[in-house]
Amino acid sequence: MSLTNTSNTARSMTSSGAATTATRNEKALTIYGLPLGPFPVGVTTVQIDGDPNRGRGLQTEIWYPATKDSLDMPTTKFSEYLGLDTCKDSQAALDAANADGAIGGYRDGISVAELDETWLTNAVRNAPLEAGRFPLVVFSHGSGAYRVSYSFWTEFLASHGYIVAACDHPGSARYTIVDGEVIIPGGPRSKREQMEVDRPLDIIQIIDGIEANTPKSKVLEAADTSNVAITGMSFGGFTTAATLEFQDPRVSAAVMMCASMSMSGTKDLHTPVRKNKSTPVMVMIGTEDTVLGDYHNDSNRKYVDNHTDGDAYLLEIKRGGHVSFTSCELYNPEYGNGINAIGQSKSLTNPGELYTPLDIQTQHQIINSCGLEFLNKYLKKETTDSTIQLDPDEVIYYKGPRSEPNQ
Repeated sequence: MSLTNTSNTARSMTSSGAATTATRNEKALTIYGLPLGPFPVGVTTVQIDGDPNRGRGLQTEIWYPATKDSLDMPTTKFSEYLGLDTCKDSQAALDAANADGAIGGYRDGISVAELDETWLTNAVRNAPLEAGRFPLVVFSHGSGAYRVSYSFWTEFLASHGYIVAACDHPGSARYTIVDGEVIIPGGPRSKREQMEVDRPLDIIQIIDGIEANTPKSKVLEAADTSNVAITGMSFGGFTTAATLEFQDPRVSAAVMMCASMSMSGTKDLHTPVRKNKSTPVMVMIGTEDTVLGDYHNDSNRKYVDNHTDGDAYLLEIKRGGHVSFTSCELYNPEYGNGINAIGQSKSLTNPGELYTPLDIQTQHQIINSCGLEFLNKYLKKETTDSTIQLDPDEVIYYKGPRSEPNQ
């Protein structure tokens, strides 16, 4: 099967605000670039507190495989992801969400009310849980981002039999709610050095909390915490690489998306000095990523080259940028840096020029197909062929090191 262009469908759906009338599979093709997996998607929000000495509650979204009964239930509105009902002053919390520095920062004039009508999702809040035990995937968002803004990846994995947990990192997230209070960036916890320390510990806190089933939940209980993948985008990619350095035996694999590993922490996680060179990893980048730039983009390639004791893969989308690895098109189809429904983005490879990104649904199709194949291999021990045929004019894909291309 060759790459499928779904952009025309996507544009008509997002521009007409047809989120509530589209079928599950129509929405799946728009959000994921691929059909819904064998399971409907459930979602629930929990706060995972962890060690009281840290004093760092984490508002966490959990996507999970749901029963077929959920197909008759309404999908989640965007506002339901905010957790406004947990707040002491829900109107003040909503006002903070609409502010320019929070949700409003994705596009001029955008609002939670608008997103309640247009946000595309297949996830049903508190849907009945499918019977079974499922591998756990823990996701870390980028700097100044928000845990739900990667639903192309988190929902898709849940539909294929994974429990996916994504927390907001307080101080780094553009908006989160902990203990009924809104937290936005600012203060000591938002200093770069502090975030670099806190973020990897947050990932361990999530795994520990789910393993302890705290708070008590059938969904958390169904997660196999002996078989975990960690994954993240940008600062979350650094977080993934840094968490691997703990060499936690529960972690079986990792997926890093445009990781800022050489911009953060010790800034040498892409070199041979790192401890973990054995846990199977997949590294994803966009060739035109102007946020990382040439040096830091190449650091991701070098991570694969220096992963000498275990399997490592590189996936590079030639007409992709930094936010190709997000669902920001659901906020703004002209977000730029890899997301343009009709316009162009600034080029990294040809400075001063513009390029036309590969349409975002096709980019998500590539990411999801290759990412799922990787996770199935190392978490489920299933060897399956990719659901798409990669076009070498658009994608570089190989098992490292670079001297041994495997496209």
